[in-house]
Amino acid sequence: MKQEEKSLIAKNKIIRAATKLFSEKGYDETTMQDIMQLSGLSKGAIYHYFRSKQEIMEFLSNYAKEMVSNYLKELVDNQDLTAKQKIEKVITYLSVNEALPELTKGRWAEKIPFALLDTLRNTLNVLAEYIAAILEQGNKNKEFNCKYPKELAGVLVLLIDVWLDPVIVNSDYQEMCNKVDFIMLLLEKFNAPIFSEEKCSEIKEVIRRYYV
Repeated sequence: MKQEEKSLIAKNKIIRAATKLFSEKGYDETTMQDIMQLSGLSKGAIYHYFRSKQEIMEFLSNYAKEMVSNYLKELVDNQDLTAKQKIEKVITYLSVNEALPELTKGRWAEKIPFALLDTLRNTLNVLAEYIAAILEQGNKNKEFNCKYPKELAGVLVLLIDVWLDPVIVNSDYQEMCNKVDFIMLLLEKFNAPIFSEEKCSEIKEVIRRYYV
């Protein structure tokens, strides 16, 4: 086995162990010793790849952002789906992505320096562009009649990424559900009814996972 392959296997063991521990014990209660024991790697091997659990959390955060960005790019390029189907697939993807709620539960924005600012930049400069492209495709296909697709996309991702983030905004579950209903109404007002009632329920179920 080549050294590059060995390194990849070792790094994956660390990431899997850390993810499991962050989920079960919480970020604050997890130690590098815990990660070492669960991964089965030596202390030297652990610190060869990550100097701290904060670096591991940062890696997980960056990986999650990259995965979402790649998925959105593939959807934008897909010629076989309607714009509404693409948006609904985004919701389904986020619904089954276990890494995102675990990162939120781990309060990653408070653990990684400049994490919140970095995430906001990624949300508004990268993710919003993909959503805007889908809305524009919807306009072209006569699915929507949204006069401000780019602006609406920016507001939408900001509301979802910040306003619906339980780490940032102190809201109980029912208040979060009310916010989701408001977002649906807002989209309708701008002639972009991209969420069905079924998908609205999926979003609320995703949010519920943050409160269990």
